[in-house]
Amino acid sequence: MRVLIVDDHALFRAGLALLLNRLFPDVEVLHASTVGEGVTKAQSEKLNIVFLDLELPDGHGFDALSELKESRPSLPVIVTSADERVETVARCVELRAMGYVPKSASTEALHAAISAVLAGGIFLPASSIDVLGRGINNTQTHSTYNVPTSISKPKISTASDLRLAPREFECLAWLTRGLPTKSIATHMGLEDITVRKYVSNLLQHFNVRRRTELIVALAESGIRLGTPPVTDPAHDRRLPTSTRTRAG
Repeated sequence: MRVLIVDDHALFRAGLALLLNRLFPDVEVLHASTVGEGVTKAQSEKLNIVFLDLELPDGHGFDALSELKESRPSLPVIVTSADERVETVARCVELRAMGYVPKSASTEALHAAISAVLAGGIFLPASSIDVLGRGINNTQTHSTYNVPTSISKPKISTASDLRLAPREFECLAWLTRGLPTKSIATHMGLEDITVRKYVSNLLQHFNVRRRTELIVALAESGIRLGTPPVTDPAHDRRLPTSTRTRAG
């Protein structure tokens, strides 16, 4: 596994790298202390995931997150920040972050959060889930999706666990990692219209209306979809510009 940590505090990077090595002894950790350095490495290195701080010397993390997802749509990004305001968390989810891990968390909570996201789970601060979840429930006409007890445990979920067809499950994994529809279609070797149908089915299945609502639902349920695969910047560069920038 190859992980990039973008944070201007060397001590935090070292601590997170130590935690990652405990969880995955064979992990290779790359470091960056600025937006520019982080984006450059993300655009040139094969990576599984990026941990991104929001407050960096040369720009706010929103800009870096937008640029990363624009140029590397296949690369999952986890935001790590001391800012736990719901609007900040919501904005990162809208910008296709895979999760949001608060720096204020205890060592045990941080360990659980990092373990969850590296297993393909969505992690959001509990307070944000409560607020965002209420907003979702207020707009729904049906009850929220009930997660089977078997997948509430800390294990990787399967298509059958979630009562999904295999290709729908694959689509869900790419969707939660922040890929737009056209990029998902490219990865799955399908027509754009087919992927849109899968996405529509998934939103209906989880009883939500938008991807951001789906992310909150997955964070609340504790569903884990497997370690994000290594992504190649060369592949993302070959995608049409409209594919890389479209919200999808």
